[in-house]
Amino acid sequence: MKNVTFYKFDIEPENNLRLDQLISSRLPEYSRSTIKNWINAEKILVNGKICSPKDKISSKSEIEIEVHPCEDIDILSEDIPLNILHEDEDLIVVNKNSNMVTHTAVGNYSGTLQNALLFKYPELRDVPRAGIIHRLDKQTSGLLIIARTLKAHNNLTKQIQNKLITKKYITITSGILNNVTVIDQKIGRHKINRKKMSVTDSGKESTSRLKILRRFDKASLIEVDLVTGRTHQIRVHLSFIGHPVVGDKLYGFKKSIFSKNTKLVNFLDSYNGHALHAMSLEFKHPSTKEKFFIESPPPDEFLKIQSLIEKHSYADTN
Repeated sequence: MKNVTFYKFDIEPENNLRLDQLISSRLPEYSRSTIKNWINAEKILVNGKICSPKDKISSKSEIEIEVHPCEDIDILSEDIPLNILHEDEDLIVVNKNSNMVTHTAVGNYSGTLQNALLFKYPELRDVPRAGIIHRLDKQTSGLLIIARTLKAHNNLTKQIQNKLITKKYITITSGILNNVTVIDQKIGRHKINRKKMSVTDSGKESTSRLKILRRFDKASLIEVDLVTGRTHQIRVHLSFIGHPVVGDKLYGFKKSIFSKNTKLVNFLDSYNGHALHAMSLEFKHPSTKEKFFIESPPPDEFLKIQSLIEKHSYADTN
């Protein structure tokens, strides 16, 4: 079974959709007929049990899928520039730009990192999700690991599941952050706005470790070490404690906090992003088994926001 990849995810009931429709919405790179064939061939289990494409779920359920090499991926390859920081026979590390979607999804079938990877590395069609083993939000920039082989994919996926990959981010938050070193709050889907996540007792365990790098007049520069990797985790956690990421309107950022900083307000009006960057990764290389570390500085837009805040800061920055 070494040439087979297994992965899991949770789905929830939505608009009375059938099982094949729900799974297809999570894996848009595969056709609906492919999903149906997998279900009929018992390659997909729901809560550990075989199922039918027409089945409907009544509560959150765990999906397990068995993916074989050379399954047809129904997405286009596109010649989109990529910033490749590392490349070897097993893996690629990409420095993703802000405003690029990681995976294809409903409403985003082109212009994604996945489209770009399949153009530059056609062999990734033989690896689940074009080798992408973790993701970054559209407006978040920074480092992503891409597995080039099934063996590397399985190894790196297990490292993520076992929390053996260290992911550190740098961000600028609204307001002055004081004496907060850990945020340990469960995260789940928002009950009303399904595009958002929220802190909820029914969510999954989520932990973020914080290190304050600088304090400004109305903002803080911090490093975040993700202990877990939930959807929108950093953004949700920082919003929960009242310090949303600068530029992150979805989770409560209001530019009025910088109303006296005209240049910054004007820049944020023109910049459709937020100040969050995945700056470093550390893991065990799947072949050499040696520690692999890589980092990248924040992009120009991030540094521009930081510079404009610094110029209007009168707080103690020690």
